[in-house]
Amino acid sequence: MKAVIINFLIFLLLTGIKTSAQQVAADTSFMQTYIANNYDKVDGFFDKGKSPERTTTDKNTIVYALPNLQGKQIDHILAFTPIVLLKEGKHLKTKNNWIKIQYEAQNEKGIYIEKQGYIIDKNLSIGNVNGNIENENLEFILIKSPLLDADLKMPKFRLNAVHRFTDLNYKQVKSSNGYDLSIGAIDYYNHFYLSAVYNNALKQMPNLLRLYWHHGESCPESEGNVFIAYANGKISEIINASSTGEGGFYESTKVYIPLKFNKSKILLVENGDSENMLDSYNGTLKTIPYSKDCGIPIEQLIVVIEEDAEGKTDVEGNFIENKDKEIVMEITRKIIRYYKWDGYKLQEAKKVVIKQRKEN
Repeated sequence: MKAVIINFLIFLLLTGIKTSAQQVAADTSFMQTYIANNYDKVDGFFDKGKSPERTTTDKNTIVYALPNLQGKQIDHILAFTPIVLLKEGKHLKTKNNWIKIQYEAQNEKGIYIEKQGYIIDKNLSIGNVNGNIENENLEFILIKSPLLDADLKMPKFRLNAVHRFTDLNYKQVKSSNGYDLSIGAIDYYNHFYLSAVYNNALKQMPNLLRLYWHHGESCPESEGNVFIAYANGKISEIINASSTGEGGFYESTKVYIPLKFNKSKILLVENGDSENMLDSYNGTLKTIPYSKDCGIPIEQLIVVIEEDAEGKTDVEGNFIENKDKEIVMEITRKIIRYYKWDGYKLQEAKKVVIKQRKEN
């Protein structure tokens, strides 16, 4: 009789385990197809790096057979492994955010095979840009830094230069180095994206990146760009620019980068952004003429224009408007700075004060 009871209890236990496993296996209804277009785009780039093509971060990542932390672990993928996001979802009970991914891994014969599985949504890149360097497989990967911003106590941006092998092990990392950006906490910004400044004409500058950021959902809002160079194996922020304003005032800093075009033509383009060169509101190009008087060859020149303005007012303090009902702005400060890139660093070479703000 005792043996019968024991066998019955074992049967119940095994049945319970099987039922539990079946419940876990069936509990994927909260997972929805990952559609990148559900996320906003800024200037054609996926906001906050929400592209379906990502990488893992600088840490190894556990892959699960199902979206369950107590479930079977089927793989460990290495740092900076390229992945494709297939599905996403938040488990209603555990509140864990899960991602179903597709990736490639080498089998015992060294051949890459396609795999799928589930990971927790925390070890993902937030920006990826392919590098430009001869005989190298280079990628720039933006992630959350383990370092916290001193004021907000939240993670900063970390940019990684990742070199991969160029042979059959092309997905494996040969070397990497990271750099923590100085612009503060990631969560301070409601929009950002990482892009490359393609076809830049700067001497010995094959890789120039731009991190765009935006802060604020109501006036005054602010936005800016951080320009990041990768030269001689080192990452460095070479110049920052930002603008803010609302009706009646603005403070603006614009950066102009030399870009190469057809027939060796070089233009100084705002933010080095050739895809958004047209000011659709004013119908003008976002370029400035090259002045030989600055004394710097255009292949070594970056121009920064700082400009502040305030709205004109009448005797009663009301803003004066033009025929288009726009506030008439008066420039209160304007400075042009000419920087020279020597192949290693950027230095201010000349400063021209067009108008200096009057002190009250």
